[in-house]
Amino acid sequence: MTTSRPTAFRGVVFDLDGTLADTPGAIVAITLKVLTALGCEPDEAAVRATVGKPLDRNFSQLLGLPADHPRVAEAMAAYRSGFGVHLEEQRERMLYPGVAEGLTKLREAGHLLAVATSKTHEAAVRTLRATGILDRFDAVAGHDSVGRGKPAPDMALHVAEALGVPAGECVVVGDATGDIEMAKAAGMATIGVSYGVATAAELTAAGATTIADSFDDVVSAVTQVSLPRL
Repeated sequence: MTTSRPTAFRGVVFDLDGTLADTPGAIVAITLKVLTALGCEPDEAAVRATVGKPLDRNFSQLLGLPADHPRVAEAMAAYRSGFGVHLEEQRERMLYPGVAEGLTKLREAGHLLAVATSKTHEAAVRTLRATGILDRFDAVAGHDSVGRGKPAPDMALHVAEALGVPAGECVVVGDATGDIEMAKAAGMATIGVSYGVATAAELTAAGATTIADSFDDVVSAVTQVSLPRL
């Protein structure tokens, strides 16, 4: 782990896919399967580049069709069905090592926790519940919870308000450059995780001030200065 400064935060805002849950590989595989079933010849690199972004925008882009086109809706329904099966099969095994324990440690140290994800709110809650960590979070936002998704600051500010914590006392933890850009736009600190979609270099270039190579590193970065129980 590399970090530029020690800090303490009352609120911790997590991305979901690629940060808490090891889903990027499954997302790519399921998306490729859906596109192939629709008669497309998908490019894996193009599909991988959509991980962590809203589903309707992804299939619109990959199919070259408007977001409200029936084939986009068909693709989204097939994807959700496939991901639902994967979720039920894997459940808590989808979490990265140390996530469940680390979230508990953060709560016990007095931090308030939230999720801000490009999934819909319903899909985020379903994933958090299936993986057994929904009860760790005081607020959950999806891209449909606000007017603008990542990298706009809306989701980060939305959950900060729900936590009752000023933006300047929050840190965003994420694996994609959009997470870092959202945090910066919201006036929040940043921890980039190198085990998800973006590389450490990409996260640093986007403005991450701390790079964590594991979830244990995330917990260490957040808890460098102890906080009273809130």
